[in-house]
Amino acid sequence: MRALVDRGLRRRLAEHKLSEEELAAEADKSPGVLIASGYIAGGAIAGIIIAFMAGVLGPFDSALTAWSRAHNPFFAGPNADLLALLPFAAIVLLLWAVGREKVLATRKA
Repeated sequence: MRALVDRGLRRRLAEHKLSEEELAAEADKSPGVLIASGYIAGGAIAGIIIAFMAGVLGPFDSALTAWSRAHNPFFAGPNADLLALLPFAAIVLLLWAVGREKVLATRKA
């Protein structure tokens, strides 16, 4: 995503004759960088919660896994990853839109 947004930024800022360092600084100030950092932090927090559930709440985790296997057709099997692609695609589109916001604001100014 960053490569796509950066390519658009380079095209739109080409008329300003910015150096590579200035282009990199503009790209690093993008709102997309902030939201991507939040995704990384959220993933780390989710990993800690999952590790806690597997370690401390072992019986609860086993019961939740057994219930999911019985009632969720996307939990295991050949189509298990299909359902996860929907929120992933939404997150990618949101990240792209947020990253482009800075580019579009620069373009309108």
